[in-house]
Amino acid sequence: MTRPPRPGWAARVADVTRSADQARVTYDRLARWYDLIEAPFERRARAAGLRLLDARQGEHILEIGFGTGHTLAALQRQVGTTGLLVGIDLALRMAQRTRRRLGTPAAHLTVAVLQGDARHLPLHDASFDAVTLAFTLDLISTDDIPIVLSECRRVLRTHGRLVIVSLDLPAASNRMTRLYLAAHRRWPRLADCRPLPIRDVLTSGGYTPVRGWTSTIAGIPVCAITATR
Repeated sequence: MTRPPRPGWAARVADVTRSADQARVTYDRLARWYDLIEAPFERRARAAGLRLLDARQGEHILEIGFGTGHTLAALQRQVGTTGLLVGIDLALRMAQRTRRRLGTPAAHLTVAVLQGDARHLPLHDASFDAVTLAFTLDLISTDDIPIVLSECRRVLRTHGRLVIVSLDLPAASNRMTRLYLAAHRRWPRLADCRPLPIRDVLTSGGYTPVRGWTSTIAGIPVCAITATR
């Protein structure tokens, strides 16, 4: 795999010490408990990302890192019976729980829930109107983020949009962010998400941020941003 040059923002962010295979094992184990452990903290930010995504009838939408499928379930209603939804997640058990949540799609709505790697999307070029990642990019290793963003660009149509929900890393970190980063360094598999300077990440990946939402989770900045390719 040919890696793109390391972007300038990379020096500011914490490292990811576990491999993709280790992450898959972790989230397979978490799948049964994910909605109790993580969802309460993430729910408001995920809802903001869904609003920014602004899915429309008939659109083709990809979600990377769908977890237990709440966003895909909401998108079923938004894209209607003429839409297409594809979800990709590393963890097989997340995919299994999501399939149960989605049930039988409405007539004519196509839904595909796949176990896969965002670095190698098994999808055609220019096949989606929108791609969304919520609390996924901040789990991916720094060197792999440009690869994932390039894959998103490849599968997006010319005027397609990308929506990212993530812990954010402003230029001046607050006390809670510094404490969280210390916990991330000490217990990287427990405090596994790490904040990213999302606007810089998107800009360096060739995207143009358009709209955004900001808040905090336990005092740590969080954002949702929609960008165009």
